[in-house]
Amino acid sequence: MGDDRGQEELGKSLVRAMIAAAKADGRIDADEKEAIFAKLEAMSLSAEEKAWVFDELSSPLDINAVAAGADTPERATEIYAASMVAITADTASERAYLEALASKLRLAPALVAEIHKAAGEQAP
Repeated sequence: MGDDRGQEELGKSLVRAMIAAAKADGRIDADEKEAIFAKLEAMSLSAEEKAWVFDELSSPLDINAVAAGADTPERATEIYAASMVAITADTASERAYLEALASKLRLAPALVAEIHKAAGEQAP
């Protein structure tokens, strides 16, 4: 049972990371929403959890809440990767957000570059 709880928390952390990244440029565009909803479809969410997602979508960007989900280096990596794939980092604010997130997650620059390479994206 404990592992399910951990998976649910990780899922929430990843969704929160995706939503926050999408908000980095001040708006969530259609592609970003689609990526977020595709992730949600893959998770079996209760009505309460879906309500939580909509609260996240409408709440202000909180990078500290995103980083708080990273209780292990592996989770930090997953949170960063989820954030990165949620957006096309094509604005200065999105790139700055990813840089700030990498810093808050204490990810080494080499690891950040590796995550971007694995996803076929340019590092910020």
